Amino acid sequence: MAVAAFGLWACGEDNNSTTACVTEQCLIDQYGEFNADSANKALEDSILAAQGGSSSSSWTVYSAERPDPNEAGEELELGESSSSEAEVACGPQTPWACVSSSSLILPEPSSSSHRHHHSSSSSVDLPPVSSSSVVVVPPTPANDFVEDHRSECQIGNIPTSVNNAKLPDPFMGLDGKRISSKDEWKCRREEIGAMYEKIMFGEKPRNPEKVEGKKSGNKYTVTVTDKGKSASFDVTINSAGTKDKPKPALIGLDQGFGSCGSLGSSTNGLDIAMITFNTNNVAPESGGGKFFQLYNGGQGTIIAWAWGVSRLIDALEKDPDAGIDVKHLAVSGCSRLGKAALAIGAFDERIALTIPQESGSGGASLWRVGAQVNKQKGKQFVQGLASAGSEGKWMISSFKSYDGRENTLPFDQHMLVSMVAPRPLLIIDNAGQEWLGEVPSNYCGQASLETYKALGVTENYTYSQEGGHAHCSLPNGQFDEVKDFINKFLLGKDAKTGKIDYSKNTQTINFSKSEWIDWDTPTLR
Repeated sequence: MAVAAFGLWACGEDNNSTTACVTEQCLIDQYGEFNADSANKALEDSILAAQGGSSSSSWTVYSAERPDPNEAGEELELGESSSSEAEVACGPQTPWACVSSSSLILPEPSSSSHRHHHSSSSSVDLPPVSSSSVVVVPPTPANDFVEDHRSECQIGNIPTSVNNAKLPDPFMGLDGKRISSKDEWKCRREEIGAMYEKIMFGEKPRNPEKVEGKKSGNKYTVTVTDKGKSASFDVTINSAGTKDKPKPALIGLDQGFGSCGSLGSSTNGLDIAMITFNTNNVAPESGGGKFFQLYNGGQGTIIAWAWGVSRLIDALEKDPDAGIDVKHLAVSGCSRLGKAALAIGAFDERIALTIPQESGSGGASLWRVGAQVNKQKGKQFVQGLASAGSEGKWMISSFKSYDGRENTLPFDQHMLVSMVAPRPLLIIDNAGQEWLGEVPSNYCGQASLETYKALGVTENYTYSQEGGHAHCSLPNGQFDEVKDFINKFLLGKDAKTGKIDYSKNTQTINFSKSEWIDWDTPTLR
């Protein structure tokens, strides 16, 4: 452990002592967020509580810059203090940092290379408290902006076949135990992702050795080096900000049509950059491509495209001159690129807003329900699993073997949708498009809401289905949803979000929750 001068401490003559709210869940429950601001507020409240709720007219403040968390072992003395005194605050309930009356103990830094560490300074005016008081202050967590948390989670044995005609429980872990907390959701979503990688998409490579980005005009070139090989691909960036004033951005998926997604003029007037990501530059559906120059694990093109967007974010994160605010990125695409947009948002937690449009089978549409509809119709009314599992090399070749036995899948697409939670998600669907699956898509939209309910963030989720328009031609009736989500979650403006709306459908749809869901939705604490 390293003892360092950092953050907050105060000394007085009162012999009372107190302990601040220290865990992530406690800070979220009491202060609505988990960051340095809420930690400072918790510290202030604990000191005021120690004084019986009274403030002091002669407050003493000590503040210092937070040390680099990678620099373990450096010791900075604050005064006479025994190590045993400082150790008092360090235990199972103090995972972030331990502060005594005269020193702070930082845990040894994680050896995980994929985490992004951020240094900053924090200060708050505090009343004097006892020199014997011990207060715990968690700094901003080091892993608050990462692609995923896979390396932090133990993934158990993944079943390749079950017997379940209903929708699998997204809250049931591979160990047979249901999760009960928001903290546990972090690794449960990684289990779900691992299932999709093994059975449907193929493995998404993580943590390449080197990623670089270079801008020339509106062309931005991403170069990835891994395992001794290098490959480059281009994207187009329009209306970018500057290093001093970066802009949020919409990553619009394209296949050579020159369009930034299929949201049309719904984004007009929004102060965001537009990044056109041509999936053919990474992995064309005809085979080959830059991804497969680096990796040859039998992956499908959808996970290759997801990998490409993640590497783009890696490059932009290290390149402030690109003028992109990487903390406020959206991704959108339609049809096969709607499937890709959903997978991209599911497999990279740095995507702030995910907008899959008319994604159909393999996207936000339930395999089990689609199979039932086709059985009732006596024909392939909705694109079936064998068809979707073969088209465009989207999925691994073995996945199509589940055709006709969809009930043996250990997941269904509400679980891919759930991987985006608790981050914002706007699903846009087109009623009346038989091949896309009006009913299985609608049911998926309604079933996926349960995860957002469990996490207490229903305002982050909207499912909108409207017919009477061409495929991938967004109708005016859905413009408001797009504008509201971008305004709220990329631009920080007030907007009303969070609903299920299919009032303009071409047919009556009655989702019977009990027919498809035999599990209770927990309230994750």
